Amino acid sequence: MKKKKIYKHLKQVGEDHLRKLKPHPHFKNNQQVCFPAQSHLHLMFLIEDLIKVSVMALNGIERGGDRPLKEPERSISEVLKHTLDLLPLEEAEFIDKTMALLSEESSNTEQ
Repeated sequence: MKKKKIYKHLKQVGEDHLRKLKPHPHFKNNQQVCFPAQSHLHLMFLIEDLIKVSVMALNGIERGGDRPLKEPERSISEVLKHTLDLLPLEEAEFIDKTMALLSEESSNTEQ
């Protein structure tokens, strides 16, 4: 009975905190990343910024390569902001709560 209660609690905590990866609807054993985007245009700008930052990394910000990039600092800033969105903070909280439950269960079992 106790294990059922713990399982139910873990399942609820997981539903509350596991938000970044979801099962892919078309590819078995694959996950997809859930990422906030305001619109398709916003997503295209993000992809453009990722490409610009990659070009800057390869060519150096100062040189800019054959085609100088406009507003390199803004592109870098946008990429870093979106990278923060990808950090699985909710998942880390789930792991902490799971570990606390397991530790509690372990200490109850040892007594």
